[in-house]
Amino acid sequence: MSKLGIFASLTAFALAIGIATLSATPAQAGDPPAPCVHKEFKTELVKAACDKGGQPEAKIAMKAFQKDHKIESCQSCHKKLAPNYELKPDGLDQFTKAGGK
Repeated sequence: MSKLGIFASLTAFALAIGIATLSATPAQAGDPPAPCVHKEFKTELVKAACDKGGQPEAKIAMKAFQKDHKIESCQSCHKKLAPNYELKPDGLDQFTKAGGK
């Protein structure tokens, strides 16, 4: 009888996990990308990336720039990251000195 109780518990747990997984709504392939937070751009790189694919594309472009220019961390230029990606007072200067336009 205890085996039946264990089986019922495991089945209920698996069912709950399955329902929770199906009810989550991940971004679909046809959904538009999340728009960039900023609407005014001071750099060509971020403006082009935002126009191409929104915030996800801007993040990819900045990470590639960071890697190519051997910048240690996003926080070298940004005070805070998501959701607003607020720059430090010298963040734009650091970007241009590293070769950004």
